Amino acid sequence: MNDDERLIWGKYLSAVATSRRQELEALDELLNEIGKLIMEVQPVQKPTEQQFNSLQWTTKTGTRGDYQQIENDKSQEFKILAEYVKSKGGFCNIHGFKVWLHNQNENIIDRKK
Repeated sequence: MNDDERLIWGKYLSAVATSRRQELEALDELLNEIGKLIMEVQPVQKPTEQQFNSLQWTTKTGTRGDYQQIENDKSQEFKILAEYVKSKGGFCNIHGFKVWLHNQNENIIDRKK
């Protein structure tokens, strides 16, 4: 390989290295921004079984049989449960119960075994 060929190869490899370095810097910047967004999103806390059962459920009878209901009692346990059910689209299974928002009313939650 003569000097001209070495020079051409050197320029080519330098351009590739610069391009890769710019790609890595852009990727690093992107990952830093995504990481900030992920850190801002707090996961919704699932109520513990103790929190879930400590709520004062009232037995009701509907067209499909008995179920239990609770209205917002301003407790932390209710708030945690309501947030969790909302995060699941208004219906979920938790601690052996089907749980849902009553007619999409976020102040009333129903459950059934």
